[in-house]
Amino acid sequence: KKLVNSDLIIFYNFNQLPNCRFGISTPRRLIKKAVQRNYYKRQIKHMLNIFFKHNSGNCQAISEKHCDLVIIIRPNFLENKFSAKKKLLQDSLDYLFKKKRLNFNLRKKKSTYDS
Repeated sequence: KKLVNSDLIIFYNFNQLPNCRFGISTPRRLIKKAVQRNYYKRQIKHMLNIFFKHNSGNCQAISEKHCDLVIIIRPNFLENKFSAKKKLLQDSLDYLFKKKRLNFNLRKKKSTYDS
């Protein structure tokens, strides 16, 4: 299952493990140098840490079940400042965890956030 917007693609799935797992992908054709790819991975990892610390420190405080998330960056992600990237990722995760509760019937081409 996935959520796609102009900056990120997020694949998600429930797992039977006692913890959540995260994968971060930075395409080589998008970012040529490994140093830059690692920089963006560290940024996303930091944003995930902030998100989960803000939400009681673990993924189970947000959702009843544990899940696997794979986050793939897209070209628009590179153009934004850190604060805009952080807000976008947090809004996307809030949409997945809180509004939809990781409903498996969710399949969106473009993400729209209902306020």
